[in-house]
Amino acid sequence: MIAVGGGQFCPTSLGREPTSLPRLADDWSASLMLSNQVTCDSTLRQVVYFRGAPGGTAYVGVWRQLADDEYVLKHRIALPPDVIGIHRVDVDDPVPVERGDFLGVHYPRAARDDGGPGGGIVVHSVPADGVVDRQQFYQTLVVDAADDDFPTDRTVRLSSFNSRLESRAFALQAVLVPESLGQSYTYDLVANSLLQHFLMQNGILFPVVFAVL
Repeated sequence: MIAVGGGQFCPTSLGREPTSLPRLADDWSASLMLSNQVTCDSTLRQVVYFRGAPGGTAYVGVWRQLADDEYVLKHRIALPPDVIGIHRVDVDDPVPVERGDFLGVHYPRAARDDGGPGGGIVVHSVPADGVVDRQQFYQTLVVDAADDDFPTDRTVRLSSFNSRLESRAFALQAVLVPESLGQSYTYDLVANSLLQHFLMQNGILFPVVFAVL
């Protein structure tokens, strides 16, 4: 959380800090975290997540609600195949996000048509697991839909798909730069990310955090 002037405090991340969680969502459904919302206009610079399976691709979506049953997928960020564990995916072209935007996870249609077990990629938990504080759950709309059902910047009526509401906590976090912080904070964020990657590559696993004054 950083003060940006006028007494306003803006978070520099969105979502729960990724850890290993016990469940993998079905890769034939999309999970839209309706209550995991951006509170300040910002730029999304990085996605951090815990991968529960090495194969396959998932997408992190930035969603915007236009009306009661009208939603738009503004951006998608691919999570390519990789080893099980925590990963940081840098966003090459900064993604602008607005107050009220929220995150989702979905999969390509090929994942649901390949006859596999449908295990998904990004791990999550539900309240019955008893492993996550209840304050860290988000109201999540689980939608029977795949990536090609969500054209970028096209209005989607989610009521046209089978869906259900659940409480879910995902091992997924977006790193944000609040709009009014300017370029200097971005440089510090990138430097911090590179240093953490170097330390992890060399077996130093404790987190390094810089306070930007």
